[in-house]
Amino acid sequence: MPRAAKRSGRPRQKQGIRWTRLFGSECELAVGVWLRRVSKAVIADNCEDLAAQMSYFFLMALFPFFIVLGAIVGYLPFTDIWPHVLTWITQYFPDRVQPFVFKTVTGLTPERGGLLSFGLVSSIWIATRAVISLMDGLNTAYNVPETRSFWKRRLLSCGVMLFFALTFLTAFGLLMFGGWMGRWLGTHSGLGTGPVVLWHILRWAIPLTLLNLAVGFANYVLPNAPRPWRWVTPGSLFVVVVWFPSTIGFNTFIRHFTTAGAYGALGTFFVLMFWVYITNFILLVAAEIDSELERAARTFHSENVVPRMFAAR
Repeated sequence: MPRAAKRSGRPRQKQGIRWTRLFGSECELAVGVWLRRVSKAVIADNCEDLAAQMSYFFLMALFPFFIVLGAIVGYLPFTDIWPHVLTWITQYFPDRVQPFVFKTVTGLTPERGGLLSFGLVSSIWIATRAVISLMDGLNTAYNVPETRSFWKRRLLSCGVMLFFALTFLTAFGLLMFGGWMGRWLGTHSGLGTGPVVLWHILRWAIPLTLLNLAVGFANYVLPNAPRPWRWVTPGSLFVVVVWFPSTIGFNTFIRHFTTAGAYGALGTFFVLMFWVYITNFILLVAAEIDSELERAARTFHSENVVPRMFAAR
């Protein structure tokens, strides 16, 4: 009997503490209990409705964001790389949407003008509305009220949007440099095929790493609650692991099982809107994943660490 109690008691708690320590949140939380709490939170916070609301603002801000991105690229030393940047970004869009987005954005940004032109400033203003929508969704996921002023929210959203833009450009630059470096290693290094294969693996791991960084950064600065910085969280890993397969699966479904192409521009708009909705829903579920883990860690800390401190006194 004592042996059975040991098997069902302390070892399971230690296992719970062990896996949560990997993400800097020590608590006694079984994985199954955690996932059930996440599913209940997703339903209670109406994440499906929030994702639909966010999708409207994200779609409205999509092309202004590309205008801002094109303006930033226009001030780089390599002024002819914008079509290549745009081609690389649209690779992650659904297949049916890629030509539509590429044609529209190239038509909107043939002349990028001055850095502080009225068109660019208005594009930044419109694009920040999507970040504010994400901010509101994350506040709901983390169960915190919004108390920041209008201008603070706008300035914070502008900074986050520019961070996302620089993240896109950094990933593109590293991928371009990675291709050149891979060819150099293959022809001049004389180290064999091992380092070349390793370099190409690292090269394609860069977008995943930057995506994890972007998700972690948004979850750190956008909610109206003080949160510790974590380089890797369960939520950011969830986005990295789920978003790419979801996009591939959505592409396959649209290509083989729907007739969206028969509706022309309207069908293209529907595909784009639904893909943005899937992306936003994944972001909200990721926030709920981190929120439930942090809530369990706070409860564990208050029930165990604080009483222990008073007992020591």
